Amino acid sequence: MRPIIVLFVSMLCLPAMAQRDFKLTEQRNVWLASGNAAALTTFGDSTISQATLAYRHDGGKLHTMSEGKREDAYSADVRSYYRLSAKVVAYGSATYNRRYMSGAAGSMLMPTLKLMPFDLVEDTYSNAGDKSMETFGIDGAVGWNVWRNLAIGAHIDYTAGTYAKQRDLRHSNTLMDMHTSLNAFMSLPHNSGIGIGMVYSRRTESMMFKTYGTTDQIYYTLIDYANNHGERETFGTEGFTDSKNKLPLLSEHIGVSAQAKCNRIFADIAYFHLNGYYGRKSQYSASHEQHHGDNLELHLRYDIIQRAERLVWIDLSMTTERLTSERENYRRTTANNGTSAIYYEYFEPTKMADKAQTYGSAALNAYWKPSGNIYLWHITGGTYYWTRSQTAYVYPDIYTASRHIIAPFVSARRSLATRGGSLWSAEAGGTATMGSYRQAAAHAAITYEMPVRGTSIRPSISLRYNFRQATSGDTKGQTRNTLSITAAATF
Repeated sequence: MRPIIVLFVSMLCLPAMAQRDFKLTEQRNVWLASGNAAALTTFGDSTISQATLAYRHDGGKLHTMSEGKREDAYSADVRSYYRLSAKVVAYGSATYNRRYMSGAAGSMLMPTLKLMPFDLVEDTYSNAGDKSMETFGIDGAVGWNVWRNLAIGAHIDYTAGTYAKQRDLRHSNTLMDMHTSLNAFMSLPHNSGIGIGMVYSRRTESMMFKTYGTTDQIYYTLIDYANNHGERETFGTEGFTDSKNKLPLLSEHIGVSAQAKCNRIFADIAYFHLNGYYGRKSQYSASHEQHHGDNLELHLRYDIIQRAERLVWIDLSMTTERLTSERENYRRTTANNGTSAIYYEYFEPTKMADKAQTYGSAALNAYWKPSGNIYLWHITGGTYYWTRSQTAYVYPDIYTASRHIIAPFVSARRSLATRGGSLWSAEAGGTATMGSYRQAAAHAAITYEMPVRGTSIRPSISLRYNFRQATSGDTKGQTRNTLSITAAATF
């Protein structure tokens, strides 16, 4: 927590500036969201920063086994766009998140929206316990206009984390997730430009499994390759839940990206190839699984109106992932040369799962009625979509399942400026999830933002309430309530 406090103090020492909306500053310039660090040079504004502290409480019967019956989350972040000179622009952020979950079982891996080669699952509540998760991330990028309309840039995003369960069977995970890129950008006449980049990322989640209570109980873990099918493993000194070794689940991505903007139309495409394994790749240690796949990401945007009095645009995004998981086959052998050394002989791996998923959104954003640099009206609407098809190969059977959801949404925010320069905002919206899972969700929020006399610092405080209810299946009628409070400052 200490690095976050130091960063907050540092940011507060920056020069004050005019009242602005940090999120809108990013949204108005589509290059800032492209991931092309060289395109930071298109940032034509003065330095803008934002610091945030937040608390969230979740409770209710509608939850997954991994989420638990109750969850409390704390977060802090600070981020800034900073113009170092006429030719150099930098972006930096630091984030801290901590979550506590009670009565949780389910997955032993840190949650992610990405496809995973397998999952380690406690599929009953008999040994449910408290879980805690903590992450700290640093994200930095710099763009340098080296010659006329040509710019180069570099970006690194690093996240470290821990995840643990405080009841047997206990697991203790450590995460290292790093994304890096090198980029080039060339601005063209008529509000146009092109960009390219090379991307490398590496994610390692290392796991250790232990018991500290009664050791005469047998603990089982489902090695879930897909569709809740796989192999049930008894906790011991070998296998996926090895008690003697800390086992890493590693995935590496190498890819390329390209962006192009022609007047009002923007396109961003990226391709990644991934490889990875679980265990330790060595003749003297066991590697249990290997995987490979491909990812494709696409973002399209069309600016319908870009005027001082009104902003309207459409965003289309899509991500497609494919992943194949294979179980390693090996034989453990003890050397007979008098050394008693143990080594592993590997054979042809066995395919265990093929997975594919596609997700994204189509959304319309509209801002109007400006008051200075703040827009008093904001409406967004569209739909989220998600499909997943998985096949598990558990000899001699094959299990194939497909799931899909489509979730139309709408949200509106109205702000009122007072004579003293303060700003009151009220927001409300809803989502209807249809398809394989059916839910209804609604949210409401109120925010108060006020100036600090003698400066342009704009602190704010907001209260938000979310409600979800299942409308089909075994969980029909079950609800989940979320209450969050956020304190922020833009300067």
